[in-house]
Amino acid sequence: MRDSRKMIAYEELKSLIIDNGFCTLCGACEAACPIHAIKVEEAPRRIYDCSENLDLCPICYDICPHSDALIHEVAKFVSDALHRRESLGYYRRILLAQAASPAVRGATKSAGVVNALLSFAMEQKVADSAIIAKSSPHLILKLQPSISLIPDDALSAVDSKVMPCAVAEAFGRAVYEYGKTHIAFVGIPCQVLALRKLEAWQHKIVDSLRITIGLFCLWTFSLDRLLEYLFHEHGVAPSEIVSVDLTIDKYVIKTSDNQVLMIPLHEVKKHIMNSCRTCTDFTAEFADLSVGGGTSLKDWSLVIVRTRNGEELLEKAVKAGVIKVREIASEPEVLAHVIQMATSKKESALKDMEELRSKGLPIPMGAEVMAKPTLSELSRLEDIPVKAIMTREVLTLSSKATVADFFDEMAKHHHVGFPIKDEDDKVVGVVTLQDAMKVPPSERGSTPLESICSRNLITVSPEDSVAEAFEKMMRHNIGRLLVMDGKGQRLLGIITRSDIMNALRRIFQPG
Repeated sequence: MRDSRKMIAYEELKSLIIDNGFCTLCGACEAACPIHAIKVEEAPRRIYDCSENLDLCPICYDICPHSDALIHEVAKFVSDALHRRESLGYYRRILLAQAASPAVRGATKSAGVVNALLSFAMEQKVADSAIIAKSSPHLILKLQPSISLIPDDALSAVDSKVMPCAVAEAFGRAVYEYGKTHIAFVGIPCQVLALRKLEAWQHKIVDSLRITIGLFCLWTFSLDRLLEYLFHEHGVAPSEIVSVDLTIDKYVIKTSDNQVLMIPLHEVKKHIMNSCRTCTDFTAEFADLSVGGGTSLKDWSLVIVRTRNGEELLEKAVKAGVIKVREIASEPEVLAHVIQMATSKKESALKDMEELRSKGLPIPMGAEVMAKPTLSELSRLEDIPVKAIMTREVLTLSSKATVADFFDEMAKHHHVGFPIKDEDDKVVGVVTLQDAMKVPPSERGSTPLESICSRNLITVSPEDSVAEAFEKMMRHNIGRLLVMDGKGQRLLGIITRSDIMNALRRIFQPG
């Protein structure tokens, strides 16, 4: 007799995700289970053996954000956008935004943008509820999922602390228990990915999803490990913490006695959740709208508009006077900061994956698929020439242009690197955001790009295969290659790691 337990995806979910410590407790498996056999508490567990009621059920593994299932399929929800950048994903527009109400801005995170949008959506009947995370009344670092049913709830409840929270499970409850049919969902990248996988799976509960708002996220922390570290290493008790924030290199904690701790990120990284080490998504690349703080720009957030659905909601809110917006080109340093954070997260994840791989330790299969092609996928790319997917219209900068010019062009075009040409129109190097950020702000207006550009040009021919291009990127640990003619004299295009992964998604995406 066939062992039906082997046909049930929970066995895979448990062995590949839960037992390896990769679960981030989003609750998607609990929301998706057709017979409600899974409960997410300290970790997902089966309340009873679902194989007694089902012969075959792949859903709990398929929709887990850390599994390898449906990764290529979810791209269809954002891939009709006009633009795509390796550090930002697909998008239509990038703007600076803030809640028009000073009271909302002052009382909430991210310049009140998320709160104001949710409240507006509910007032206008675009949404009948919102799934959000809010702090526990007893412990500010602990988040709990919340189903907001009235606009006033949404004005105060969204919290951007990077801690586990079962918001996907709350989405299921909003449908099953509250009968909600027009739901706005707010989550960090892995939680948004779980909802998109539910959409790709065509689960019945996603008929109630109306808008997804993603929050920028560097990492999610293990609450118990972080609290223990803060108490033993810094003498801060959980009850003393009043706020936390992440900068590009510091974890900032404020306490009830007005103490401010600035802890280097490399110290607190030891206390992040296992799967976060290999996550490459900083800006919630599959959301309708992605929102994150503008760092040095007080009272403004950066908003990445990815879908028509998100664009329509934002435009209505702006027209109604609920949200104010500015063009990102007016603040190149803000965009540079976000791109640098996104790039740093990707590079850190790729480095950690290589380290885990070298030690023979497990890696979340979803992260593997996101980061690089499998051997079977690479074989498909061997028949595709670079010229078929490269970008042909390449923006270049003059070797005499300054670092300040670089930032201006980056803010206009959202590129993180530019080929550099001399007076004879010959490519002499490449400048990246990492190169430019090393120049102090006071010197950027007088520092020419020729003094900081990398002159070691790594190139490919348009006739080379995409598989060859990817292998060259991996060998040199770079994210882009210049495409030159056979003599290496003329620039024909550029190909990035993002171009290659996008080509794979087109190959494997249904329809």
